[in-house]
Amino acid sequence: MRATVIFVHGAFISDATWWWHLVAEHLEKKGIASIAVDLPSTSQTSPLGDLPAADATIHLDADAVRDAIAAAEGPVILFGHSYGGGVITEAGMNQPKVAHLVYMSACVLDGTSVLESNFTNPEHNATFGYHEDGTVDEGEGKTKSGVLGDLPDQELAAEAIKRLTSQSAFPFVQVPNGDAWRHVPSTYFLCTKDEDVAVDAQRAHAERTGGIVEIPTNHFAHLERPDLVCDALVDVVNGLGIDAAAA
Repeated sequence: MRATVIFVHGAFISDATWWWHLVAEHLEKKGIASIAVDLPSTSQTSPLGDLPAADATIHLDADAVRDAIAAAEGPVILFGHSYGGGVITEAGMNQPKVAHLVYMSACVLDGTSVLESNFTNPEHNATFGYHEDGTVDEGEGKTKSGVLGDLPDQELAAEAIKRLTSQSAFPFVQVPNGDAWRHVPSTYFLCTKDEDVAVDAQRAHAERTGGIVEIPTNHFAHLERPDLVCDALVDVVNGLGIDAAAA
């Protein structure tokens, strides 16, 4: 029985597979499969999706993750980074395949929207450029791009910055339908050097999960130290009763 990690990226991200390829390579060596989901709310097409729509009938980001769950074999670990935590909080509801939730520097929403959850940095919010079509620009050079520029590998940083994109604004003011962390075991990977999401905010959200693993990196641990992210995920998989090394 082989576990599958489903990676759910944060805001302003395009080309999800690229962002997770370093961790995926480490996991494959441990016998753990993984896939990365491209969320409609950050797609290159218009209109951008949301989580959920105002009439609570369309859940495009969560639906994309549920499609990935349906296609996966074996037990699934949903891994949400940053805004992606809100997505897995909804997508993991009533999904028998989902054995564990992992939140990394991520919002663990409790009946609130992302903007209401004391998760986002107010200074960063002020840099977002909102447009009439419901999209928002990332604030180039001030938030994600600034953090990425601090990566030790500057070539990797440049490739990452090229993959920042526009983001639907709607998910930040909407509340997910359901809180999967109340029903599914969960772990929080806390990035102790994060300059995008305050460590205190991470700890407050992490208290809703079953345990905390501290990773000494900035916001994008999966680029800075994919080996540490992989090791922590292997521990999660082994905790499910699956020997990852022998899988």
